[in-house]
Amino acid sequence: MEVYRPNIVTELETFYGDFLTDIGSYSTIKDHLADLSARMWEGIQDGNKAVFKEISNYHWAHLGKSTENLIALNLDENDCKKTIANEYGFRRWTEVQHVNRPYNVAFENTVNAILEGDFSTLKNNISKRKELVNTKSLYGHRATLLHYAATNGVEIWRQKVPMNLPDMVRYLIENGANKKAKMKVYGGEYTAAELVPSSAHPYNAGIMDELQLAFNG
Repeated sequence: MEVYRPNIVTELETFYGDFLTDIGSYSTIKDHLADLSARMWEGIQDGNKAVFKEISNYHWAHLGKSTENLIALNLDENDCKKTIANEYGFRRWTEVQHVNRPYNVAFENTVNAILEGDFSTLKNNISKRKELVNTKSLYGHRATLLHYAATNGVEIWRQKVPMNLPDMVRYLIENGANKKAKMKVYGGEYTAAELVPSSAHPYNAGIMDELQLAFNG
């Protein structure tokens, strides 16, 4: 299945590699996010431009700043922790440190299946665990599968658009996904349908009209 990937997504997938998806080796979510923060710090030290773009997108004190400006600030490991905390929906790193739970691996794998356009795995997972259609992420933003399909406000490396995304959204809704469920993002709480129109990625992928119909139909 063809998947639209913004350049920043491809760059970050390359930089972080297995750190993003090898969640089964972590006993707690906080341990995983700590490793992501440490990897980001390595990227800063190496001058990785994708990492600086990530910081510009999520560090509340540096939103929208250019790579050049960020490099001049001599960012440190605490800035990495703040960025990762914000990207994963937490207000501060101290909140991350309290997330002593393991991942809901079935949920995370289903999110990844959706974003890779793997409709058969999505159907198989839902058939085995119906509750997944309304499960909420254990990250601070509490996104559902529908929110991840909106490709807005979630982890930047997950903001990609498979061409069959409208079909999968319709499938989720037909199987009981709550369209009124809200995630915490941008200083408020929003449904997936409310987030779709401000996401550039479905527009760039050429499926925005069909995706909005899927959410609102």
